[in-house]
Amino acid sequence: MKTKYYPLAQRLLHWAIAFCILFMLFTVFLRLNWMNKNEVAGIIDGGLKGINANVAHDDTVKIAKSIRKPMWNWHVYIGYTLIGLFFLRMILFTAVKGTLKNEELDKSFKEKARVWVYRVFYLLLGGILLTGFLIEKGPDSIHKNVEKIHANALYIILAFITLHFFGVLIAELTNQKGIVSRMINGGDKPK
Repeated sequence: MKTKYYPLAQRLLHWAIAFCILFMLFTVFLRLNWMNKNEVAGIIDGGLKGINANVAHDDTVKIAKSIRKPMWNWHVYIGYTLIGLFFLRMILFTAVKGTLKNEELDKSFKEKARVWVYRVFYLLLGGILLTGFLIEKGPDSIHKNVEKIHANALYIILAFITLHFFGVLIAELTNQKGIVSRMINGGDKPK
């Protein structure tokens, strides 16, 4: 079987997008767990009671939010970076797509399904990025609804990462040995 070559631009975009998504998931994980506003407020409440200081719980929640704000700012900054990477990926996809028209006819059902999974992923990723952008820059009237959609998108990303991981693992163990190393070093350049 002919092995696929991955150009440097494609590899850099792949790993940059992967890093951004994983970093953003990490910030979400922190926000939902250890850096949860109520969890942090509880720690602050306990510390204040230990020194006999009385502060209303609502005020400690405000303090907790301000403690985790810088971490959440990074979620937003990486989101903007991911928007830029997404547009670069779409430009690259469009440029490469034009050169692959004839090859698409020869693809197996499995390969066509894989391509469609990625197309759906990038369509959904575009929606996630759009909702994140609207949370930051959109009108207040849509903020609450858009935030719900954006928050639930976490499950789409987690499902895709799981599907991607197991798909790569299966490919590595079956007919595409070396796919991981080719995604790092490119593989043999076609002549």
